Amino acid sequence: MSQRSLKAELSEQRLSQNLYTAQCVREGELEAAKQMSIPLYEVMQVAGETLFDWIQTHFDHQTNILVAVGTGNNGGDGYVAASLLLADGYRVSLASVDPARQLSGDALLAQQSWLANGGEVADIRLVDTEHFELIVDGLLGTGLSGAVSSSYQSVIQRINQSSAHKLSIDIPSGLDANTGVTLGACVNADTTITFVGIKTGLVTGNGKQRCGNLIFKQLNIGESFAHLMKARARLIEYTDFAPLASRALNSHKGNNGKLLCIGGNNGMAGAIRMTAEAAMRTGAGLVKVYCHANSSSSIVQGRPEIMASSENLLQMLEWADCIVFGPGLGQTSWSQETFNQLFSYLIHQDKPLIIDADGLNLLSHQLHALNLSYLIMSPHSAEAARLLDTSIESVENDRYAAATKLVENYGGNCILKGAGSIVHSQVATYVCANGNPGMSTAGMGDVLSGVLGSLAAQGMTAPEASLFGTCIHSAAADLVADNFGQRGMIASDLFDYLRQLVNRK
Repeated sequence: MSQRSLKAELSEQRLSQNLYTAQCVREGELEAAKQMSIPLYEVMQVAGETLFDWIQTHFDHQTNILVAVGTGNNGGDGYVAASLLLADGYRVSLASVDPARQLSGDALLAQQSWLANGGEVADIRLVDTEHFELIVDGLLGTGLSGAVSSSYQSVIQRINQSSAHKLSIDIPSGLDANTGVTLGACVNADTTITFVGIKTGLVTGNGKQRCGNLIFKQLNIGESFAHLMKARARLIEYTDFAPLASRALNSHKGNNGKLLCIGGNNGMAGAIRMTAEAAMRTGAGLVKVYCHANSSSSIVQGRPEIMASSENLLQMLEWADCIVFGPGLGQTSWSQETFNQLFSYLIHQDKPLIIDADGLNLLSHQLHALNLSYLIMSPHSAEAARLLDTSIESVENDRYAAATKLVENYGGNCILKGAGSIVHSQVATYVCANGNPGMSTAGMGDVLSGVLGSLAAQGMTAPEASLFGTCIHSAAADLVADNFGQRGMIASDLFDYLRQLVNRK
C-alpha cells in the first residue's frame, strides 16, 4: 500500500468535527436510527461497506487479509466487511476470540450472513497473524469498561507484533473511547475508521498515537445524529479560520500592539529571545523584554528590533498592552522576585497575561484563581501536574478533565499542550488537529507563548488568541515537516512559516 495515498486520503478528510463521548454516540445512534426509521442492522451494513470500500481502494485482491472479531457490534461490522471481501474475491479469513460463543442481535445476523456465504469462523488463538498483510481489528468497541481481559490482551499483543497494516473498526481495541487511555492492552492501529461521531479519546494524547491515521465516516445516520446530540468538544485546524483582516493603511507600530516578554534568567536568554521574535513575526508592533542583567546583550544580538532591559520593570509593565511571563524565567531568587513584582502589579492593573514554563511552576505554589479578566495558561503535562498537585500520569489519563480543572482552579483559558493540544475556556473545549512529533524539541513552547502574546497585544480575545495561536503554531510546524521532515526540526524554523500564515489571503 502506498504511504502517499494514505496521506492524501487523510488530507482530504475534513476532521474539523464535533467530538462526543462514547455514551453520547451510543445513545445518539439509537435515537437517530429510530427517528429515521432505519434498522440498526442497516447501519451496521453501511459500516461494513465503508470498511470494504477503504480496503478495496488501498489493497489489491492478492492481499492476505485477517478480520479479527469479538462478540459485539464491532465484530458485527467485521463480519459484514469480511462477507463483502469474500464475495469480491479477496483472500480473507475471519477469526474470533471466542468462536463458540452464541452471538445476539445485529452481530448474530452479520455472522449468519458470513456463514451462509461460505465463510468460516476460526479460533484466533490458532491463527498465525504473521501470515497476513492486513489485519482488520473488530475485537472491542466503545462499550469497554475496565481492563481488557487476559484472553483479549494476548490476542492484541500478537496483532501488535505483526508486520501487517492494522485497520481498527471505530476505535482501536483496548482504548478508552473518552480519554484515549490504554485499558491494559490496545491495538496500535495504522488506520482507524470511526463512525457516526468522533470519540473524544481518539484525537489527543495516547489515543492520537494509537489511532494512526484517523478517518471519520458519518454513515447513513450521521447528519441526524449531529442534530440530536451535544458535542463534548470540537476538533479544529488552521484552515478553519478566516484570514486575518488587513491592516489600516495609516496604521503604525503603536497600534499594532505593545508586548512585554518577561523571562530570560542568567544563562537562559534563548527562550525569551524566541518568544520575542515569534511575537514580532506574527505581527506585534513593539516588543520589549525584561530579563536578567546578564542576558540582555545576547537577546538583542542579531535581532536589534527587540528592546531588552534588566531595569525598571514597573515602567515596562505600565507601557505594555499585554504581558508574556515565564520563558527562561528559572526558579531562582531573581525569578521569585520578578514573579512577586508582576503579580503585585496585576492586583491593581488588570492586563492580558500569557503565562508559561517556569511562570507556571512558580504559580503552582499559589494554588488559587488569579482573578484576571484576560489570562492564557499554556502548560505541558508536567507543568499541569504541578499546577493541579497531581501526577503526570493522572493528567495524561484524562487530558480533558485536567484542562477543565486548570480553568476551574485558576480561571482564564488553558492550552494543555501535547499531541492533540486541548484548548479549554469557561465556555468551550477544542482540540487542535494540526501538529506533528517533530515539535517535541526545545523552545516550541516559547515560540507558542510569543504567538499568543502577539495576538493578544493586537486585540484578539483570550479564547480567540488561544485557539488561533495554537493552530497557527502547529500548522507552521506541519509546514516545516512537509518541507524538511520532522527529525531535526528546531523551534526557530517556525518563524518564516508563521509569517506566511498570518499573511494568508
